[in-house]
Amino acid sequence: MRTDEGQIAVIQKMADILDLIAGQDEVNVSRISQHLGIPRTTVHRILQTLATCNVLTPEYRPGPRVIGWAHHAFEKMELREAGAPVLEHLVQLFQETASIFVRVGASRICIERLEGMGLLPHRIKIGESVPLHAGSAGRILLAWLDPSEQTRLWQESVNLFGPIGTGRSPNWQGIRRDGWTISLGERDQILSSISAPIFGTSGEVVGALSVSGPRERLSDARMHAIAPELQAGAETIHQRMNGLPIANIT
Repeated sequence: MRTDEGQIAVIQKMADILDLIAGQDEVNVSRISQHLGIPRTTVHRILQTLATCNVLTPEYRPGPRVIGWAHHAFEKMELREAGAPVLEHLVQLFQETASIFVRVGASRICIERLEGMGLLPHRIKIGESVPLHAGSAGRILLAWLDPSEQTRLWQESVNLFGPIGTGRSPNWQGIRRDGWTISLGERDQILSSISAPIFGTSGEVVGALSVSGPRERLSDARMHAIAPELQAGAETIHQRMNGLPIANIT
C-alpha cells in the first residue's frame, strides 16, 4: 500500500518534471531523467499519465488543462492586477517596455508586460519561462535568498537553459544595497534592462519589476534616472497588494 510520503514524492516528481519541460522547446526523456535523477521508466510513465489527463499534449507540451489553469491564475493574480497601473506609468515616463517577473523553480516567468513606444520587438512573451541566471530580473529574484538557495537555483538554471553571459556570480550584497540591478545584452545582445524587487508582506521578494529596451537608448545615465522611478513603482505595487494607502501615480 502506498504511503502518504510516497504519494507526496510522486507529486513532487510530477511538479519537477513540469518545471523542467516548461522551459524546453523539445522534451527529451533521457535528459529529464539525468537532470532530476529519476529513472527513465518513471519519467516516461509520469509523462504518459500527464498526457492522458490532458495536463500535457501527446508531444508532452503544456496541454488544455494547464492552459486553463494558467489563464485563471493570470486573471486573478493580485501581483498582476496591482502592477498594471505601474507598468503604464513607467512606459509613459520612459517609452520603454515594462514587465513583471516571478520565480518558478529555477526559471522566471513574465506575468505582465506592456510594450514600449519603440519599434524594436522584444522576445519574451507573457507566461514564457526564461533563465533565472541571466538578466536583471533573474538576479533580483535571487538576490534576497539564502546563499545556499541562490547557488542551487543558479546552477539549476544553468543546467536547464545553458550558460549565458559571463558566468560570474553577481555581487549579491551590492544588489541588495542598491535595491536595483542592470543587465547589458545578456539574453539578447541588443537589449538591456533594469529591475527592482517587489516585496511581500514578510519582506520576501515576490516579483521583479523591470524596464527594458535597446542598449543604445538605455545609457548609464538613463538607467540611473529610471532606477528611483522603478523602486517607487515596486513600492506602489507592494502597497496595493497589501491594501495600504498610496499616493496617486502622476
